[in-house]
Amino acid sequence: MKKIVGELLKNKHVDENLKAYCGPFMEINNKYANIRLAMNYYTYYTMTLEDESLLSTENMSGLATINLIIEELMNGESEKISENIEKLEKLRDGIIEKVQDLTCYVDKFNIYEHALNRVEYRFRDDDYPSGYSDENITRRLMQFILEDEDNMAINRKISQVIGQLPVRLTKNKFFEMLSNGLSIYKGGTKESLKNFLYMLKTTAMLENTETMTVNYPYLDDFFKEFKEVKFKKITKEQYDEMMTNIAKVSEYMEDLMNSNMMIQEILNDLLIVLYTYENQLDDNIVKGCTEIIKDTNLLFLGKFSPKSLEEIEDMFVMLEGTQEELYPKLSSYDITDQIMESYSENIEKLGLKDVYDVVYKLPRLNSDSMFMELTVDEDNTTADEEYVKAKEEELYKEYTELFADNEKLINRAVMSASIAELPVFFNNISELQDYIYNTLSVCNDKAEKLACIEILNGIMEE
Repeated sequence: MKKIVGELLKNKHVDENLKAYCGPFMEINNKYANIRLAMNYYTYYTMTLEDESLLSTENMSGLATINLIIEELMNGESEKISENIEKLEKLRDGIIEKVQDLTCYVDKFNIYEHALNRVEYRFRDDDYPSGYSDENITRRLMQFILEDEDNMAINRKISQVIGQLPVRLTKNKFFEMLSNGLSIYKGGTKESLKNFLYMLKTTAMLENTETMTVNYPYLDDFFKEFKEVKFKKITKEQYDEMMTNIAKVSEYMEDLMNSNMMIQEILNDLLIVLYTYENQLDDNIVKGCTEIIKDTNLLFLGKFSPKSLEEIEDMFVMLEGTQEELYPKLSSYDITDQIMESYSENIEKLGLKDVYDVVYKLPRLNSDSMFMELTVDEDNTTADEEYVKAKEEELYKEYTELFADNEKLINRAVMSASIAELPVFFNNISELQDYIYNTLSVCNDKAEKLACIEILNGIMEE
């Protein structure tokens, strides 16, 4: 396989190697997926014994579909593989939709939690920490940011700090910062700009899906209640109630996200196993995985299992080290992006398009981004100045409407979240230091400033 990969990367014996690449690549993906499926499926079952929320109505239909498909697979009903792939792909799309809905609500409630944190000290009789000065905390924040040598770590810390400072920006200044951030994408790909705009808009409560209110009416009801509260006149009772509700919805959303992630992991593993079923090895590792999956499936279905949980767990000993051994090979053999970019015409002429359509999906299913779409039509054409300007104007319009619909404290929270997502906009260390100091020194709202100081101290102490 190393030779095949090497020659394809060097444009040698292309047609011959394109034919030879698919089988071994599917084989190693199948083995890796069988190991992961055995581990994730068994782990999920043991967790359901301890946490019944994992078997909530939200997950039951999806889990039932997965259990039935695994049962049919374990019984050797290979004629149903195509039909079951379609079922799993449909189920996967449904989970992705719900996770996108949930992400929108997570970001919306994050904005309100940010705003609530800024009013907490209105109801407390606290003063600035002993010896506090804007100069001292600015100095400490700069030391915290610059203690790393890695630029990525430094930039991450800058974003953390910027996102928690009290914001006193005019809308014009905010839009100027947005414009500068977007300007970086001029000359890049439209896909890169699209991804950046999505991240920015979700953070700022600008991203809404058509299905979010239908899929999560419970969260929508809470959000509507939050929007009715006037932060300028918020009472202690309203604050306490909102904090209680934030805790409730946060726990609810976290449980849903965790369970969706676990179901999606199993689903992704199972899809790879089905996609590559014809390339499955008949070695001891795969046989052991099949036995674990089959026995776990019997437990899920409430049928008689010849093995106890402990006996199933003991079988994992034979898999020790195999996953770690396979992963580097899996990574080094994955040249699917290069193949797609360079050899699409060859694949079409060789009649291998259907096979490669499956091959291209495997790395996406193995990705850490488990909710990634399986087929994405990326727009890698150039985002010229005119295109970026048009997107900028669309974004300004959305922010302007959002600001008009919300009060000042919410708008400040939106600005904070947004500028934290912008590419680092300081030309040097002095500019960063001046920004931190000036932002703190012009904040005359003692409650907000005390909250920011507490949060910033917490960031530095982590």
